Amino acid sequence: MMMAYGNGDGVVQDFDKAFLYALKCANNGDGTCMFNVINCYKEGTGTEKNLSKMLDWAIRLGKLVNPEDLQKSGYITSARLNLAYMYRDGIDVEQNSFMSYLWFILYNESKRDFSYFQQQAIVDEIKELEKSLTAKQKKSGKEEAEKLVGRALNNFSNLYKAEM
Repeated sequence: MMMAYGNGDGVVQDFDKAFLYALKCANNGDGTCMFNVINCYKEGTGTEKNLSKMLDWAIRLGKLVNPEDLQKSGYITSARLNLAYMYRDGIDVEQNSFMSYLWFILYNESKRDFSYFQQQAIVDEIKELEKSLTAKQKKSGKEEAEKLVGRALNNFSNLYKAEM
C-alpha cells in the first residue's frame, strides 16, 4: 500500500497515507520501508521534515544484517555509506571523523553491493579520512564498529581492497 499511495497506483496519490504505511512496515524491520521512511523524514514527504528522526532511522537501517537479496542489501549498505559521508562532512549532523570511520568500516562489510570502481574510490576516501584520526582511533575502529552494531565484523581485513 505504501507504493500504491506513493505513486497513485490504483488509488488517489496520498503521501501522508504512503508515509503511514511505510512507517508501519519499517517498524517491522523491513529495510526497504526503512529506506523510504528515511527519505520521507529528510524531505518532509508525507510527514514533517525531521532530521533527528531521519538520523535515527538511518542508524537503525545501517545496523541491520545484510540479506542475500542484493536490492535489500543495497539499501543497508547505502545507508551505512550515507552515514559515513554525513558524519565526515557534517551534513545534517555534527561533523565527527571517527563516527564517519566507523560507518565506512560497516559499509565495508557488504561493499560488493557497489561496483568495483565505486569501491576503489571509497577505499581512497577511507585512506584520506584516516589522516584526520589518531592512532588510537584507527586501532579501535573495528572494535567500536562491532559495538555499534552488536556483532562481529567479517570483512575488516579487506578494508583497503575493492572486491568483485
